[in-house]
Amino acid sequence: DGVEKLLTDYIEAADYASPFNFAKAVVTPVHVPSSTKEKSSGGGRSGATEAPSPSATQQKKEATMYGEMLNEIPELAGIGKLFSSSTAVDLTESEAEYVVSCIKHVFEDHIVFHFTIKNTMEEQQLENVNVELDLSDASGASLESSVPAEVIKFEQPGMAFVSVRRDSPMQNMSISGCKLTFTMKEVDPSTGEVYPDGEEEEYPLDDLEVSLSDYVRALPLPDFRAAWEAMTPDNDLTQVFRLDKYKSISDAVTAISDALGMEACENSNVVSGAARAHRLLLSGVLVGEQAALVRADLRTSPSNAVEMKLAIRSQSQEISDSILEVVSG
Repeated sequence: DGVEKLLTDYIEAADYASPFNFAKAVVTPVHVPSSTKEKSSGGGRSGATEAPSPSATQQKKEATMYGEMLNEIPELAGIGKLFSSSTAVDLTESEAEYVVSCIKHVFEDHIVFHFTIKNTMEEQQLENVNVELDLSDASGASLESSVPAEVIKFEQPGMAFVSVRRDSPMQNMSISGCKLTFTMKEVDPSTGEVYPDGEEEEYPLDDLEVSLSDYVRALPLPDFRAAWEAMTPDNDLTQVFRLDKYKSISDAVTAISDALGMEACENSNVVSGAARAHRLLLSGVLVGEQAALVRADLRTSPSNAVEMKLAIRSQSQEISDSILEVVSG
């Protein structure tokens, strides 16, 4: 298959200056004759080459777009190649005076918090708009730079950025005390005239969380079983869980997939309504370009409790431990 071919080529080249890139190898298309295609327990086809999923394709497009945008900002241009970007998280209510959302852009040893700020007050103009973050509870994280939005007019969103350096590759962060600081100037709505005198203002925002899923990029696999067998079992972890907080297998599948931020392979995120057993197959690449695979066998017990046997296979013990910690939580 694709993994074996690239691994063979790597060995034959005998150039060991760089480690074998398993994360790249597992997405190499695998040719399987149609007669050998088999249905998997997750509902997809084992051994069939699949097109990249919408989530993975979207991630790739966004990485290109955001990477180009961030590279054009002088304060952010030197922090390296963008690894992944999260979906936007709301930090205010949608009816607030100032509506703020945040995208987390992950780099090798930085996170750039990208804030979009909308001013809904017709009689106000905001200037020198900064976002301040309290990093006192985020051990190992330090502020590196802050880029304000110069002017935010009524109904014309602006962007501000905060770059944070982190000490560990997959560092969880809980950031409280987030707030906007800005100069507020009054505007005459009838003429659009901005009065010169301004007042210094602050506006509180919701807390920010950074977790394992922020460090994961979806990894579409043409053949989950082949990828599993090709990866060394040195960092394997297995554990059995009783998932009392989930009412159904479908609920558990959704929650686990969301918490890990990985790609559901072979349509294994789709659960039949009548299913009393299901296998979830997840794959992802974590920051540092290290691959991880997760196989979760779920069933409904005679007492209707959801039970799960979780198997993790990854390229480092730290990644396996981190995945188990998220699921255990």
